Amino acid sequence: MRKRQTFYNNLLILFLISIVLPIVIMSVCLAYYFQNKIYEANKRYFSTSLYSISTNLSTYFSELQNLAMTPYVYDDISIFYTAVKKGNYTEEGSANYTVERYRQNYTTCIQRILITAREDILAISFAPANSNNQIMITTTKKKDFIDNTAYPYLKEAWYSDSLASCEPYYYTTSDSLPYLSTDTTVISTIHPVKNVYTKHVLGIIRIDASDKIIQDIFKNVALSKNSGFVIVNQDGQPVYQFGKIEQEIIPYLPTAKALVETSNDTYDLYCSDISGMPWRLIFVSSRKDTAKEIVVVWGLAILLSIASILIAYVIFRSNSKKTTLALNSILSTMEEVAHGNFDTNVPSEVLLKNDSFTTEEFSLIAENLNDMIKKLQLYIDKAYKYELNHKEAEYRALQSQVNPHFLYNTLNCFISMNRLGMKKELEDGIIQLTRLFRYTCSNEKLTTVQEELNCCVQYCNLMKIRFENRITFYCDIGQDAGDVKIPRLLFQPLVENAVKHGMSSDGRSISIWLDAYVQNGFLVMQERNNGVPINLDEVYAEGKVGIQNVESRVRIFHPDAQFKIELIDEITCITIQIPLGGTRHEHTLG
Repeated sequence: MRKRQTFYNNLLILFLISIVLPIVIMSVCLAYYFQNKIYEANKRYFSTSLYSISTNLSTYFSELQNLAMTPYVYDDISIFYTAVKKGNYTEEGSANYTVERYRQNYTTCIQRILITAREDILAISFAPANSNNQIMITTTKKKDFIDNTAYPYLKEAWYSDSLASCEPYYYTTSDSLPYLSTDTTVISTIHPVKNVYTKHVLGIIRIDASDKIIQDIFKNVALSKNSGFVIVNQDGQPVYQFGKIEQEIIPYLPTAKALVETSNDTYDLYCSDISGMPWRLIFVSSRKDTAKEIVVVWGLAILLSIASILIAYVIFRSNSKKTTLALNSILSTMEEVAHGNFDTNVPSEVLLKNDSFTTEEFSLIAENLNDMIKKLQLYIDKAYKYELNHKEAEYRALQSQVNPHFLYNTLNCFISMNRLGMKKELEDGIIQLTRLFRYTCSNEKLTTVQEELNCCVQYCNLMKIRFENRITFYCDIGQDAGDVKIPRLLFQPLVENAVKHGMSSDGRSISIWLDAYVQNGFLVMQERNNGVPINLDEVYAEGKVGIQNVESRVRIFHPDAQFKIELIDEITCITIQIPLGGTRHEHTLG
């Protein structure tokens, strides 16, 4: 069996090295290759998307900037803004007619500009740089003139920041404005309007537009679940975002590091400036989303590897089955021969019907092995049968010593009982002796453990008639031990020896324990007594028959059997261990 396992293991190792290992290496390399391809493709996609979106945003804001330059293009607008700055718009009297004409010309010009402008342009407003004249004039596509006198624009950050800024244009976003009713985010371009000649600031022009076009720009961009775009202003604060972006990452946007780690994910940041304005576009890429793509690649690689290995293993098994079957047949035959079965051989029908031996070498080995078995059988039959006959004769001679020896001791006991006038006890003893002789006179050479211990019990009962309470005995037979075959009268001489030599002349009692059980593949039979401790020198002295006879019969019955005598705490213990699974000479003794 060990050789078969070793041979199969060698084939399996060869399969693992030549098939499984290359498949695994190839799958890992391919998965790693496609993983890098995904990273590179994502990086190119991010760069291309950033460039495209930032270009579109730059174009979008440049159009708002052009609208903010209308006071320098149209005199009607510039003249009206100058009048509002000076406060003439609120004057009464004859001057009001002139200012009103300025207003009508301004309204006509602004409406013409709004009508021709993009649909996302919501309003054009002017806030004069005059703290005494806090009025903000707004014009929309639906209303010519909105007087926002109540709007405190001087306190708004966009007003003061745009005047203080060194840049010509200032940008801001708002969710809602008091002078506009819209549900969308408002993106505004703010520009300080100056007098063309004096260069004095007349006020602030504000172009308000909805984010519809910006949404259209981002709408065609494919985003993963946790990625998105963020537009940050010159202070690094987010003013507009598209997609799902974790709020924990917002504080890291001003620094714009290439890699940001949060408690839930890790993000790669890709930045691009928006031409013509101080804002920047940042793409936030979630590595968790990228990892999902990588998991799919590795999952497919693993599945393909497993499928390939299973297919290869099926092919390997189908091809190696014939070889292993041939080798197993040869080894099984050799194992049978090693256990003494010379009636076996490598079956020729396996060779012919199943085509197990696919090589000439195995066929040659099988044929030579069959020839060798025939020759061995011829040589061994004579020597082996001669040895068995010799052992049989020796066994019969030893067993023949038991019956007269046992009968002699028993009859001596009966004589003593007769002299003592123990008629009732003598009658019981004769009945016990009759049962014993029925057992001992049987022609069977083998008996069971149950029958042998029953004989020992009858003997102890016989001895108890004579010695009464001086003898106490206990018998315990395990469940699996009762039907095990052993030589007849193998254990009884040990009990007889315990009674004869274990009882002292001072009249003290003796206890005898008889046990039989199966343990670790062995039949264990044990006789223990607390009588006079056994003397090994006397046991093996010349002329002693009892115990030596038992030991010899045990050795003949099975060469691997064990016979052991021990003295443990003044208790004599004799143990017999016989391997189970059939005895070497059982077929000759039966």
